[in-house]
Amino acid sequence: MDRRRRFALAVILLAGVSLAAGALWLGIRSGRQFSDPRYLLSRFPAEDALVLRADFSLLRRAGLLEASKTPLELDYKQFLDGTGFDFRRDLDFVIVSLSASGNFFIARGRFDWNKLRDYAVRQGGSCYEQLCRMPGSTPERHISFLPLRGDTIALAVGPSDLEASRLTKAGDPVTTPLPSAPVWLSVPGAELRKQGALPPRLGMMLSSLGNADRIVVAIAPVAHGIEARLEANCRTADDAKILASQLRVTTAALKEAVTRDKDSQNDELTAMLAAGNFEQTGIKVIGTWPVQKSLLEALTAGL
Repeated sequence: MDRRRRFALAVILLAGVSLAAGALWLGIRSGRQFSDPRYLLSRFPAEDALVLRADFSLLRRAGLLEASKTPLELDYKQFLDGTGFDFRRDLDFVIVSLSASGNFFIARGRFDWNKLRDYAVRQGGSCYEQLCRMPGSTPERHISFLPLRGDTIALAVGPSDLEASRLTKAGDPVTTPLPSAPVWLSVPGAELRKQGALPPRLGMMLSSLGNADRIVVAIAPVAHGIEARLEANCRTADDAKILASQLRVTTAALKEAVTRDKDSQNDELTAMLAAGNFEQTGIKVIGTWPVQKSLLEALTAGL
């Protein structure tokens, strides 16, 4: 083979390897982007919503998703029996957006799509191509779901039975810094200012947070156990100083209640809130609470 042919063959081989490497890189990059919470959040309707993210695979490895000894809630048991899906075993990751226009979920795990479709039909719904629709608990609530990938489901509960189709397209990635904790919750201050938004047990502690623009609560393992960490962004440094002071005063009152009230002593949530610590830096207030594993188990009892 003369030199010119060898050179041409080398160029062809190099081009082939480059194309293959480029395709592999694009595939890896695309897969990473698909699972990146910043891109997943861009699929949700653009509005001020309560957002929850939970990495169930990490929680499972940490031993925080053990089977509950409490009898299963009936609706959930029927769902398990009908689909074979158990979040403790089959769910790896979920990100949720809750807002006035509807509730939206993107979850990664192991799904039996045939059983899910059959379940939707048995519940009075229907499936066309990939989209399945079924009635919710009230006439104005419609449930819809479809696969985004073989291991990822998009699910919506809203006024339309086509809501899940809104999650099929990603927009520009969210630029707001997101917590790295396996579980976090982001709540706009406007939601906390709504009448009755807080459960009674949390009202005493968290009602003052309505003055914040947004709060983020993250739960993650730390050296001494499990910790809940709150970050509240206020409009001004003075607002943040006032909020930190209010939280300290409320915590002191809860500590007194725990000391003198036997019911409060037996309430794990109240005891956790009474152990909070707070600091303020600029417009930000940070609070931390120790979380007992038994409290997490109690919150998921019956599931």
